[in-house]
Parts: sequence; C-alpha cells; structure tokens
Amino acid sequence: MMSSSLSRALARPASGLGQAALRRGYGVCSGSRDTLVAAANGLQSHVIQPQRAAVRRSEQRRQYSIVEQGRSPSALKDTAGRRLYSTPHTTAGEPHISCTKTNHPAGGVIGTIVVNNVKKLNIVNTELLIQMKGACTSLATDPNLRAVVLTGASFPPRPAAFIGGTDISEMHALDSPEEAQIFIHKVHRVCQALRDLPVPVIARVDGFSLGAGLEIMAACDLRIASDDSVFGMPEVKLGIPSVVEAALLPGLIGWGRTRRFLYLAENIDAETAEQWGLVEKVVDDQDLDQAVDEWVDKIVSMGPNAIRIQKQLIHKWEGSSVDEGIAAGVKAFGEAFEDHAREPKEMLRRFLNRKRY
Repeated sequence: MMSSSLSRALARPASGLGQAALRRGYGVCSGSRDTLVAAANGLQSHVIQPQRAAVRRSEQRRQYSIVEQGRSPSALKDTAGRRLYSTPHTTAGEPHISCTKTNHPAGGVIGTIVVNNVKKLNIVNTELLIQMKGACTSLATDPNLRAVVLTGASFPPRPAAFIGGTDISEMHALDSPEEAQIFIHKVHRVCQALRDLPVPVIARVDGFSLGAGLEIMAACDLRIASDDSVFGMPEVKLGIPSVVEAALLPGLIGWGRTRRFLYLAENIDAETAEQWGLVEKVVDDQDLDQAVDEWVDKIVSMGPNAIRIQKQLIHKWEGSSVDEGIAAGVKAFGEAFEDHAREPKEMLRRFLNRKRY
C-alpha cells in the first residue's frame, strides 16, 4: 500500500487522456524478450511526486495511438476525412508495454510504443525495460517504418505521466556495484534502442517526466509536451547520481543548466523546458495529439531514405569534430544517390515541375 500522504499527493492533479484516438490502420508489433537477471525485489515501489497545480483536461480530447495489443478498433471518419478510431479505455491492469503499427495514408508505417503502468505514474522496472527494448528491436526491422511515437498511458482520474522514473524498490534492493551497473545498463539499453531506430522518434509527453523517464525522453529525436507537464532529475535526493543518457542533456540545455538541473534536483514546468531546449514544442493539453500528428505528417512527406540518412548523420555529428562532421556529411550526400539516385531524382523532379504563380 502507498502511504496516505503519497496517495493524497497523487490525487491532487486533474486527470489524463480522453477516449478517442486518431488512428490510420492498425497492426501489432511484438518485441523479442531479452534474457536479463532481474534485480531482487521485495519492497513496495514508491513514486517521487512533486507538487503540481491542477490542470485543464477535456474529456473529449483525442488519445494518440494508445490501443491495447490484439484489440481491433472500429473505424470512423472525422471532419477532415481522416480515419478516426474508437479505442478501449486504458485499463489500470498489469504493467506492460504496448507496441502498435499504423498505416499512414501517405504511405509507410507509424510505430507507437506506450508505457502502461498507470498505477505508478508509468514508472519502469526490469520487465518493462526488457519489453521496451524488444518493441524497438521489432519496429527497427520494418523497412516501411517512417516514424515512431513514444508515450505514456493514462487512466483518469490518476495523474498523467510520460514516464515517472524507475522502480525505487528495485534500486533499493541493489547490494553491490556490480548489481547497480547491471540495473542501470538496462535503462541505457532502452535509450540506445530508441536512438538506434532508423527513423525519428517523437516523445509525446503529457504529465510527469522524471529521472530515467527524462533520460528516455532525451534519447528521442523530438519532444512535444503538454503545457502542464513537469520535468525533473531527482536522483541526488535519493543518494545516486544522474547517469547514462543524462549525458545527452548538455547538448540539449547546455552545461550550466545541466549542472543546475542535476545538482539542485529542481522540477521545471513545460514553459521552462521549452525555453531551455529540453523540449522542442509545448502546446495546450487539448492540442497535443494534433501537434504530434502534424509532425508525423511532415516526416512522412519527406524522402524516406533521406530521413534515415539524416538521423544517422545527426548522431555522428553528436560525437564528431566539425571537420569530422563535414566529412561524414559528404559521404552521406553520396549515399543519398545510391540505387541510381531514384529518390532524389523523383523528389527533385517534382520540385522542378511544381506550379509557379
């Protein structure tokens, strides 16, 4: 059982997502399960819950791509002519990772990974980390994949969360440096799997993104957050440093803000996160799904091979000198013209033949 004070804290914010989802076709991707030694676990999990102001929620807002595996949604049409599907209410059952594929009307496949541990702010444990990595591995093999959306499930009236961190009881059970390194490497493997996906990964952030959840968010290529989201790295409050993909933070928010963020363990709101560069866009919570959908549409409209090459090149730039980055770019430009320059010739031809006014 949670403590009464923690229960009261969790009850304060207003609740999560609506019940309709903007969907474009349907599929299920199954991830292979890794063989990892689970850390000993015998204590009740606790969630670090900062104070949060009440948030505006609409019961009619759309939920992006949260569909339980194996359930067929019923197709509808919205006013824009897109396919709108009704989805089952997200259940507060056993924690799990769901992975779906949708066919985009402009071509290609969109993958969606949903972290579902709504009873505990979608915190992740060993089992969920294994499932997340398997989902990424499965999606990466699809040659038609164009983009991936990563998000957290919601279950009103529980507070919304992207990923609220890792299971504190699992970390509490760690007894040696070796066990600690095995555990934290699991978080890194998920972050690396997201970075290794050949297409852009969009973090759809609604609610709390804390600790390992923020590191997973940082490992995504793009981040869109609702205006009532909360971000924090509270590890030093618990006697541990922020590690693994926290190393990406200086590239996003600079060294000074990284030091402030990690040393002081301050929580920041969505407006501050956008000002710092921690997220690329903040929208009203009712507009979150539309904003994600617009970015997905834009990515799909680009050259699929060019997007994949661009993601690889950006990752090379992260660890390169300027000269090395330029050299890698020259090589990448040549790679775009492989296969008899099919993609660039077609897209350049369309540009040259566009209507001029």
